[in-house]
Amino acid sequence: MEKKTIRLIVPDWQAGDNPVYYFGAKILQVIAPKKEGQKEITIPVPDDFKPRERENGVTAQSAVYQQVKDTVSAIDKEAPDKIITFGGNCLVSQAPFAYLNEKYDDLGVLWVDAHPDISNPEIYENEHAMVLANLLGAGDPKLSGLVRKTLKPSQVRYEGMQGGVDVEQAELDRLGVSYAAAKGNELDAEGAISWIRENGIKHIAFHLDCDVMDPHDFYATYFNNPALGPIPYNAATGHMKRASVWDFIEKISKETDLVGFTIAEYMPWSAMQMRELMKRTKIFG
Repeated sequence: MEKKTIRLIVPDWQAGDNPVYYFGAKILQVIAPKKEGQKEITIPVPDDFKPRERENGVTAQSAVYQQVKDTVSAIDKEAPDKIITFGGNCLVSQAPFAYLNEKYDDLGVLWVDAHPDISNPEIYENEHAMVLANLLGAGDPKLSGLVRKTLKPSQVRYEGMQGGVDVEQAELDRLGVSYAAAKGNELDAEGAISWIRENGIKHIAFHLDCDVMDPHDFYATYFNNPALGPIPYNAATGHMKRASVWDFIEKISKETDLVGFTIAEYMPWSAMQMRELMKRTKIFG
């Protein structure tokens, strides 16, 4: 019997405090190749794009908590075997990866990102930087409380370490998460495959944050924001070549059973600029 795969469209923008994330999810939904039988489920997210207050040191904590909770409910209702997730910011991986960890005893997580997302409210205010920590039972206590079975550090490998900041590396070490420093501008597929084999992993949940890529090689990343000022202290710029990332994903998908795949933080700046024109042009209403 064919395994059940669902597609989650989660246009969460509050956890990264940037409306562009919302439109990234919508565009990914449109451009993704269609597959008969893969049900699409859109998680409702407010589109007023009003600034949110911090709660317990976290931007829009109540709103993002509810969105993760809604995503958990949607997944539980469908009980899929595999989950494709279109974000939105990186927080969108929390609910599907937590579910897959309950379903598969031999699950491994590959986290491909310019940042490890292992922060907590004392380090950073936006929830998208805490999602992997939440899955490990750390991070934001309120959001991690939604994870029914936490990941073990041995199940996780972080790919794409490109400098970051000392506090991120310290958290990776404290949590016991395996990580691979970038080799120039290419990801180490052979190292990841060795890790998969050594740990007896048969199923993989794969998280791709577009910001891992060189902004000169892949445009729709955070670092090509036309209005971007000074780069935040904790925002390591991606250096990976797009072709290397694509090859890495292809090799991993051939080596193991890919049961979860998230594309996060696809940021369509030109589409936002065009939307601004439409908003200012009277014929659009």
